[in-house]
Amino acid sequence: MEDGIVMESVWVAVAFVFFVILVWKKAGAVLATMLDERSEKIRSDLEEAKNLRDAAITELHNYQRLHREAADEAKAIIKNAEITAERIRETAEKNANDAVKRREAQATAKIKAAEANMIAELRERAASLAVATATEIISNKLDKDASLAMIDEAAAEIEKMN
Repeated sequence: MEDGIVMESVWVAVAFVFFVILVWKKAGAVLATMLDERSEKIRSDLEEAKNLRDAAITELHNYQRLHREAADEAKAIIKNAEITAERIRETAEKNANDAVKRREAQATAKIKAAEANMIAELRERAASLAVATATEIISNKLDKDASLAMIDEAAAEIEKMN
């Protein structure tokens, strides 16, 4: 009986091993397929992550390039603005200097015109005063013929003055 139990146990063990081998083959194939699928999915995810990383690096480089270009453009705009402001300042200064010179010239011309008017007025008054004085002296001291000769002389001298 003991022999039967041992034999029975051996057959059970052999059947169990055989069962495990069959299950392992079937389950192993299924497990291998699952692991391969999982491995492929991980590889695909890694590839996608690598592609996304490459795209992100490309975008970063584009952004950095655009940032440099924008900074360079801003510098150029500032430089142009400074040059334009300097040109405007120089033009305004030149225009102001020209305006001052024009006003000085106008003032000088007005002064000269006033001086000329004043001199002409003084000459006219002096001539009128001289004529009036000469007329009074002539009418008091001279006769008619001598007074006409003096008037002619005075008129000739006045014409020479002008």
